[in-house]
Amino acid sequence: MLAIDLIQLCICFILGVLGDVGTEIKTVRGIEGQTITLNTGLTGLQNDSIYWTYGPVRAQTRIATLNVGRNIPEYNERLNLDAQSGSLTIRSLTTSDNGIYELTVLREQVLKQTFKLTIYAPVSAPYIRPQTQSRSLASPLKQESCSVVCTVKNGRDVTLSWYRGEERINQTINPDTNKTLFLPLEVNEGNDIYSCVANNPVSDQTIKLSIEEHCQPDSGSTVPHTNTYKYILPGVPIAAAFMTVIGLLVWIYWKKRKLKHQESTSVIYADVQPAQKMSTSQLRGNDQVDCSVHSVQDDRTIYSDLHV
Repeated sequence: MLAIDLIQLCICFILGVLGDVGTEIKTVRGIEGQTITLNTGLTGLQNDSIYWTYGPVRAQTRIATLNVGRNIPEYNERLNLDAQSGSLTIRSLTTSDNGIYELTVLREQVLKQTFKLTIYAPVSAPYIRPQTQSRSLASPLKQESCSVVCTVKNGRDVTLSWYRGEERINQTINPDTNKTLFLPLEVNEGNDIYSCVANNPVSDQTIKLSIEEHCQPDSGSTVPHTNTYKYILPGVPIAAAFMTVIGLLVWIYWKKRKLKHQESTSVIYADVQPAQKMSTSQLRGNDQVDCSVHSVQDDRTIYSDLHV
């Protein structure tokens, strides 16, 4: 039994070396942390001997077998070999899984399939920040144009693009994954919808440009932000009405104080009738004497009218 296994392995190795030339390679892409299956498209292989080999450049290391010596699959916890189709499933993908995978089926006619697996990290989300405004503004409330820049963390085969509607108007890529990607944009006044898209072969992230949020003037600019006006303008009529009420109350108070002051400082004069000479007896016999006294505050003279 051991000799038969060794013969099968030798045949597999020879076929692998000879089969490198002219073998079609299927390109497969995966995402870090996820699961992928290398589908063979075959069926009815449960009675055949199956080998899966792997290598970063050439598939030389055996990683999974079926019906070789023992009728149980030999693979680690992250691999699953389907006995019917020979398809290989890899779980919890990492960048160390990049490389060449090769399937060999030993039957009346030897079958071989080769896969090139590339693992990508999910692309990061881009973000937009404002730049210095490109030219003067026609109105403090309405900007003619502004400059923004879209930024994203670089990675393997990451592309950063600007879209106007469905049309891609600019893009950038840098093979040096240690350098951050930057892509500027000049935004003109209008109703166009702009979006910044970061993508790689397995994922993409999009952020839409907001004129109010991203087109901000520099801190040294004298042009106020449109958001400021959005909140200030509705409060102007309220502030004006409030000031009008305060002014009216102050005017009424001032008028009352002035009138009171005039009343307190005016002199009240009384009409004095010529007094008639009366004897003491007449004065004593007077049963009724009408005496009216008008007083003036402070040191003013007191006048009296006597009516006998």
